Amino acid sequence: MRQIRLPKRILSGLLAGALLLTPAMAFTDTGGHWAETAVNKWSQEYGVLQGYDDGSFRPDASITRGAFAGILDRFLQFQTAAPSGTFSDTTGSRWEDSILKLNAAGVYLGSEGKALPGDSITRQQAMTMVARAFQLGGTDNPLSYHDEAGVANYARPYIAELTARGWITDAVENNFRPTESLTRAELVNLLNNMIQVLIQTSGNYSSNVDGTLLINATGGAALSNMTVSGDLLIAPGVTGAVTLDNVTVSGEIRNFSSITPQITQSPAETPVTPEQPAPPEQPGTPSSGEDFDWGIVVTPPPAAPDTPGGPDQPAAPGVQPNEVYTPGVPTGETFLYDNRQIPVYAGTERSQLSHGDFVWSGDRLVYVGNQFRTRFGIDISAYQNRASENETIDWQAVRNDGVEFAFVRVGLRGYSSGKIAEDAYYRQNIQGAMAAGIETGVYFFAQAITVEEAIEEADFVIQCLQGLEINGPVAYDWEMGNSSYRVYGIAPEMATACAVAFCKRIQEAGYTPMVYQSSYVAYMKYDQGAVAPYLCWFPEYKSDSSEKLCPTLYYQPDYWQFSSKCSIAGIGGNVDANIQFIR
Repeated sequence: MRQIRLPKRILSGLLAGALLLTPAMAFTDTGGHWAETAVNKWSQEYGVLQGYDDGSFRPDASITRGAFAGILDRFLQFQTAAPSGTFSDTTGSRWEDSILKLNAAGVYLGSEGKALPGDSITRQQAMTMVARAFQLGGTDNPLSYHDEAGVANYARPYIAELTARGWITDAVENNFRPTESLTRAELVNLLNNMIQVLIQTSGNYSSNVDGTLLINATGGAALSNMTVSGDLLIAPGVTGAVTLDNVTVSGEIRNFSSITPQITQSPAETPVTPEQPAPPEQPGTPSSGEDFDWGIVVTPPPAAPDTPGGPDQPAAPGVQPNEVYTPGVPTGETFLYDNRQIPVYAGTERSQLSHGDFVWSGDRLVYVGNQFRTRFGIDISAYQNRASENETIDWQAVRNDGVEFAFVRVGLRGYSSGKIAEDAYYRQNIQGAMAAGIETGVYFFAQAITVEEAIEEADFVIQCLQGLEINGPVAYDWEMGNSSYRVYGIAPEMATACAVAFCKRIQEAGYTPMVYQSSYVAYMKYDQGAVAPYLCWFPEYKSDSSEKLCPTLYYQPDYWQFSSKCSIAGIGGNVDANIQFIR
């Protein structure tokens, strides 16, 4: 079958229908505009004919919420729509179908029962919808924009995520301008930063892609003998076969569709086409649909649904929490968190850290108190490898920069797909850190919703560590960013049981277990009496403007992750920084 070579960029018709069309020629009003390059690339170089019949592009004009929904819908081709009466103001609207599709996908939520399709969409609304559409769970990284105080709470994690990925590049003088209307130029700039190539027509493709590739062709596509230097995304509207034969994806493979891509590593001269079934996926092949894998799928997705039942739905017939741990004993004391009284458990230690115990030294906090001995460390994952020269961390340079310990991500479970994946660089990172004389532990990004899954995650870590030496703890990093996470709604008893089950398994294997827990997880999801026997790793980021330069966790942490924006010699990009407190 003839192979179709991708031109340098293919992005045809992405915004068609949302904008009036003009011939593919320079627009009359984009010369010298800050987004001129992106606009021209999407119009001439990509073959996207967008603009108005008078030859203008109107780069600084705003976009309505409805039109924005239409663009995202055509971009990802959502398949399911919410009922027609979901919003009171969409009947007869040009954008009703797209709005209802985005609502069903959890992207377009509206306000008080109204979609407000004719209103201009603000920058923070647009970023939130984009992040939801691409199933980016958001991050709790602090925002460094001068006007970050004006960012709404609902948008904050999504803007932080898009910022961390380098996709927001139009902050004028470091002002995000959250409530200003999004302009057409800003939209083009955002899409240009996110996606480099779009496949809208089914066929065979075999040219390298410099950047991120999105497949939204309904009939699927066959990729062979090529490298994608960014991410590979499969849109929800893809229902035909997607095959990857001898394809290297340097970034993430994220599958939003209901199909399962077929992945093989056959010789270049024997291309795989959609008509030729690929052999079954084996351990060691690239992820076939991970949320943010950066690694290798080694187990099939669990039988459990992606979204667990609410707290009132038991996990039976699986292992029950009371079979795993004995509930902690409250002391009768409480403290206030989020206007709730949180019980204090026996056997726990209250934090002995205060604001005056810490000072800034460059971008690092230094402990100057007298109750603990401390050490400085970092935690890293494939994100840092991707940002480093030759995707390799110079661990000796890291050691020379004062890093005394490191936590290496060994793997993760996808927060929506539930698939388990290796971190693509964990082995070389462990070996490099240990060789440099850095105390080395590991962590696993967990999304267990049953005790069985928690044990599966622990066994996965143990398997990955075979043949490797580490001398630091093994951390259970169970996080719940928002309702897109599969662990959302899990009962505290089950959350605690999962943490304890993981730690017990790790301990039985001869390693030191540790529990990574934010304030919310610590107070609302974990029985602190039950997890007290294990080391505590607490994340809370500080900046020059922080009111308190100390962890605010009620309990005494063993490790404190105080920043996500530390510069470390030998590592490209930002790095998470930590302090260990030693009694």
